[in-house]
Amino acid sequence: PGAGGNIGAEIVAKAKPDGYTLLMGSVGPLAVNASLYKHMPYDNLKDLAPVTLVAHVPNMLVVNPRTVPAQTFQEFVALVRANPGKYFYASTGSGTTSHLSGVLLNLQAGLDLTHVPYRGAVALNDVLSGESVQCMFATIPSAIQLVRGGKLRALAVTSLGRSGGVPGVPTIAESGFPGFEAGTWFGLLAPAGTAHDIISRLHAEVEKVLRLPESQERLAGQGATAIGNTPDQFAAYIKSESAKWARVLKASG
Repeated sequence: PGAGGNIGAEIVAKAKPDGYTLLMGSVGPLAVNASLYKHMPYDNLKDLAPVTLVAHVPNMLVVNPRTVPAQTFQEFVALVRANPGKYFYASTGSGTTSHLSGVLLNLQAGLDLTHVPYRGAVALNDVLSGESVQCMFATIPSAIQLVRGGKLRALAVTSLGRSGGVPGVPTIAESGFPGFEAGTWFGLLAPAGTAHDIISRLHAEVEKVLRLPESQERLAGQGATAIGNTPDQFAAYIKSESAKWARVLKASG
């Protein structure tokens, strides 16, 4: 950990490419940080060899039901549009997906949600009080029990398809903003220069595990979806995600 994931990613990027030092990387060090940090200690597109995208974990837009009267995502958009600058959303920190999900929504929906960064998951506590922030793009595991207990209201998830963890919550993509996708994803990578047969072996073994019903069940319980694509597909995904978040970060300043 540290520097948004850059420290761990740098260690792997500069490690011996023998297949024994691997990175379980996420969207931050693999796609966001290249546009967020002025100086990067590695090139996310050149210094790491993708093995497979392991899982995608969407965020869930939750609101305080006492301070946000909207019952649906569409009502929320209409409410924020009618009250520019009056609604605040918490995040676990600047540059995190809980922050950038809001930036992307502001851009695509023409909203004026104001970002309030916190240091980690404590952000959800202030959403519960509803005094300074009224909503948040939270991880599903952190918020689901609060939603079930009626303390928060879930309006939408940020994945392209509905989440197995909360199948009754619609996606933003199906709620008027096709193609909207923002969330955390995790993938396995090796140092660049790792032999093709090692990458192929690693990919085959991880894919085998991800196909197991118990693996998929365990991930679904955390609000995640097992993926297991090919190294080339994962490389293309990292490239497209890097380009997307570069545009969003530039627009957000």
